[in-house]
Amino acid sequence: MQLIKQMKVKHRSVLMAVLLLVLLGVTPTISLADQYAVMSTVAADYSSGAHSVASVGPVGGPRLVSNNLMPSGSDMTVAAHGQYFYRMERSMADNITKFDVNAAATPLWQYSTEANSNPQDLIFLSEQKAYLLRYGTDKAWIVNPSATTEAEFKTGELDLSAYAAADADGNPEMHSGVIVDGKLYITLQRIDFSGGWGNYVYNTAYVAVFDTSTGQEVNTGMGSGGLLGIELPVVNPGSIQYLADNDTIYVQGVGQYDSAYTGGIASLNPTTFATAMVLDDGTDLDHPYGNISGMAIIAADKGYFVGYAGWGDNTLYTFDPSAGSPTGTAVAELTNKNIAGMESGVYTDENGMLWICNQTDHRVDILDPTTDTIDESVDTVLNPTKVAFATALADVTLPPDGDNATDTISCFIDTLR
Repeated sequence: MQLIKQMKVKHRSVLMAVLLLVLLGVTPTISLADQYAVMSTVAADYSSGAHSVASVGPVGGPRLVSNNLMPSGSDMTVAAHGQYFYRMERSMADNITKFDVNAAATPLWQYSTEANSNPQDLIFLSEQKAYLLRYGTDKAWIVNPSATTEAEFKTGELDLSAYAAADADGNPEMHSGVIVDGKLYITLQRIDFSGGWGNYVYNTAYVAVFDTSTGQEVNTGMGSGGLLGIELPVVNPGSIQYLADNDTIYVQGVGQYDSAYTGGIASLNPTTFATAMVLDDGTDLDHPYGNISGMAIIAADKGYFVGYAGWGDNTLYTFDPSAGSPTGTAVAELTNKNIAGMESGVYTDENGMLWICNQTDHRVDILDPTTDTIDESVDTVLNPTKVAFATALADVTLPPDGDNATDTISCFIDTLR
């Protein structure tokens, strides 16, 4: 029993197994997963938001989760690198907060991203250098995530104003990014919002490419009108993802939702910068999946996308990106749901499981790609909006739920003392 008292154990099932072995006189050797899922969440009426943290294992469950941590505004997203995760509050809040996953409810710092900047994503080169994409401006920030003062946080800028020249609102709408072989790829939606709701103008979308060592924009030879970046064959890009298996970048574009089908999934060659359509969302008359509103590519021949049929009516499809004319097959347990988060990039955890934000049932469904079935669902209380993964360097005791102050892990261990 002394062995149990000296350990912080992450999962109930592991703890029970250790206890049984000790009682039988066997000294157990165990391996504990050290990766955690961090999920931004929002109230159904968009009155507030928070974040949740869950263990990624064990496969088959039960995974442990703490919900409603550090409640705040409703418009937020998350990113993670190593043991740290970063919560970005977007429109009207415009800040970024750093947390250690070992103390997931305690901010290490909170810095401003500048008024009306609307931060969207944080792309990491290292623990000391990252790129903060700011949707409401024409400058991305180069930042030091390890800075201990706000004055040390911003270290430089990337100028994207050239992509806003045809946009009366003055912003190129930078949204997501990925780093491949020392180059930063940034998606630019280039939507002109100046005409107000219902009168948006969707200019040709681009990917801008920067050398991470010099900070200079790369002339890809794939632009027009003097633009150095890569002209995309899809409109309104969301997710961008690099797959090392086939050295290919994938970009998902949602198009103009149900007003025009100009989206889909495109591939981008990081050597030649050439693009090609992988999956087209169709035409006004023939669009079998609706708009393509999210993407996750997990292998050269295995990927997922979200088909948007209408607000709150989405279906997750699996497909083969390497096929000449791929077709999607609906995932039976995730049809006609309100699926969120995949427009910002979704990846698998260390167990190869894909975490899907299911807002219809205020939970994250953890999908096993080998069977396309749900391994377990984690209730997030509020509606999940994005998932990022952080790796703990020490054993983690998840904090109490923000709404009921019950720490399931600590309470369970206490019963054994």
